[in-house]
Amino acid sequence: MEAIQNESDVFTLIEHSDPMYGKIVVVDWMLGNSCSYACSYCPKSLHDGSIKWQKTSDIFHLYHQMREHYVTERDKIVWLQFTGGEPTMHPRIIDLLRHASGMDFKVSLISNASRTLRFWEKINSCLNNVILTYHSEFAELDHFIQVAAMMANRISVHINVTMDPARFDKIFQDAQELRAALPTATISLKPLRQDFGSKLYDYTEDQLRALSKGLPSKQILVGEKPRSLMRATTRTGHSETLPPNEFILRGMNRWRDYNCNVGLESLRVRGNGAVLRGVCGVGGVIGYLGEDIDLPSDPIRCTKDYCSCLGDILIRKEL
Repeated sequence: MEAIQNESDVFTLIEHSDPMYGKIVVVDWMLGNSCSYACSYCPKSLHDGSIKWQKTSDIFHLYHQMREHYVTERDKIVWLQFTGGEPTMHPRIIDLLRHASGMDFKVSLISNASRTLRFWEKINSCLNNVILTYHSEFAELDHFIQVAAMMANRISVHINVTMDPARFDKIFQDAQELRAALPTATISLKPLRQDFGSKLYDYTEDQLRALSKGLPSKQILVGEKPRSLMRATTRTGHSETLPPNEFILRGMNRWRDYNCNVGLESLRVRGNGAVLRGVCGVGGVIGYLGEDIDLPSDPIRCTKDYCSCLGDILIRKEL
């Protein structure tokens, strides 16, 4: 599809198709960079343990600041999304999840599902959503299915299958087994990019077609998610409801000088403890874990040429 060229048809308002999602503050939180895997396609900075796990007391301090600022003062819903490294390796992860759940925060994990079934049974009741990544170099398919199945009938489970072109056929077969075993989960075939940049690995034409087509699904929706579709509206009143990747495909993800709710609907905590409004980093570092942080109260004017993070696209913007 082509991006709209006529100035009168430029989308000047990007808002949540369901206003409920505008009440949710999604906190993208990297706890550290140790991982149980060391995948060949993953940068060392995401698994080499060079960033120590964050202190529990500092994490709890930010919990309480967020509850006061977002929940008490603004009637928002805080949705924590922990990542790493492998976040389930944090030595106090069970305490972190239970404390967040006890504060009525929503909680998600982005995980490789490598921990034992016993571990997942302990934390199951604390989770509202999980994103599990199937890394064929290390994952055991049967174990991965058991972990996902434990949660898939209660909460939203999304599975990313990393598609290494050198082992494409075997991984695709594993993905089909995941699809058959987990009818309530959503599953994406995830193309790999060199050094996590913009250039794809060398896929064949057949492999690219398979990635584009994805897996057949008769989706049975279970649980809740922190985000959904966005509605884009022009000054003349024309509107479309779109998924975030469509903004990228159509070149519509350019919002420099728009007022954006990044920081009001999002927060990012880096592994080194730096706290920002969002993944994009607009507005710079606003504080560090362990400090009293002046959390955002107003939208900010975008200073980026384009918005490349799907999470940041799923935030209200207006020109």
